Amino acid sequence: MHAEIIDSPLTASSPEVSFMEPIRPSTAPARTWRVSLAVSLGALLLVASLVIAGLSIRARPGDSSVPSPTAVPASESQAWYSLGKVDMEGGITQLYPMQMGRVASVEARENEPVKAGQPLVRLEGTVQRLKQRQAEMDWQGAQRELAIAEAKVQEASAAIAAQTIAIDAALKNVEKARIVQGKLQRFDKSDLVGDKETLQIAEITLEQAELAVRGERGKLALAEAAKHTAERYVAAAKIKIEGKEAQLEEAKNAVAECVLRAPVDGTPLRILVNPGQTLGANPRQPAVQFAAERPLMVRAEVEQEFVDRVRESQHVVVEDHVTGKECGQGKVVSLARWFAPSRTNNPEALQLNNDSRTLECIVQIESKTGEMRIGQRVRVRFVD
Repeated sequence: MHAEIIDSPLTASSPEVSFMEPIRPSTAPARTWRVSLAVSLGALLLVASLVIAGLSIRARPGDSSVPSPTAVPASESQAWYSLGKVDMEGGITQLYPMQMGRVASVEARENEPVKAGQPLVRLEGTVQRLKQRQAEMDWQGAQRELAIAEAKVQEASAAIAAQTIAIDAALKNVEKARIVQGKLQRFDKSDLVGDKETLQIAEITLEQAELAVRGERGKLALAEAAKHTAERYVAAAKIKIEGKEAQLEEAKNAVAECVLRAPVDGTPLRILVNPGQTLGANPRQPAVQFAAERPLMVRAEVEQEFVDRVRESQHVVVEDHVTGKECGQGKVVSLARWFAPSRTNNPEALQLNNDSRTLECIVQIESKTGEMRIGQRVRVRFVD
């Protein structure tokens, strides 16, 4: 069975369709609105960048349109301001124990006044006490060595005295033997009763006595040498004792240095250690930040363009940098001899602008009208 597919004839009204070409859409592409949006955003960003750059140029430090801390107000030609901070003579003292060890106790509290010599932090000090005990034992041993050496000197002195007596006795024996020998020699010359043997015995006795004197004198020399040696031992023992005393004193100081004490009357501002903490030889931070009882002052920072308007004994008014309230009044007591990096700048600002330098002006506080604390940011109003 065969089947044939007969195409229906196209009518005159229907268009001719080609199956070899793709059908084109009758609407515009969808990506046209995306391109327009991207161009608009780019233009907007460009305009914003130009605006920000213009504002940055107008906000330069040398532009008079932007107020600065040291600028002179138009209505106040006799007063101007400078930034600064409250400090004290000598600054904050950073305290750290002289010895290493584990913290046993913290015996002070932050912001509570203490007296000079009062303990702040105490270390265990086990090693230091053991060294002190060892130094004490060494000192005692040196003392005993000195006593032994002095005893030997005394023994040598006694031996010298005994040998002196023995020499005197030996000399007496020599004298006695000479007398006997002389008597026998006279008998021999006078042909008196006697014999040669007796005379020879007397001569031998005299020689023995003389030899005994020589022997006793040799013993005396040995005793004197022993005394000299003992005296040198005494001198060495004394020197050794001095060294041991120094070591003992050092060990005692090490034990005493295990207690961190207040150097003067003042207040611990921050205690940065805790019991059980181990303190080493290379600390990264102090154990205690200590403020001595010294007068407060203000370190004002004057820009170079206003240096000519500052003079010593100039009257100033100190105001809080945040609230603007008056804290006190004082006068300029000294001006630095060099332009240094600003103390009020933070480390990040110093890294970004290393050439930010000001002239430091020391202001002595004569009267307080408000609370002032160390490290407080203030504004100093200079009155011409």
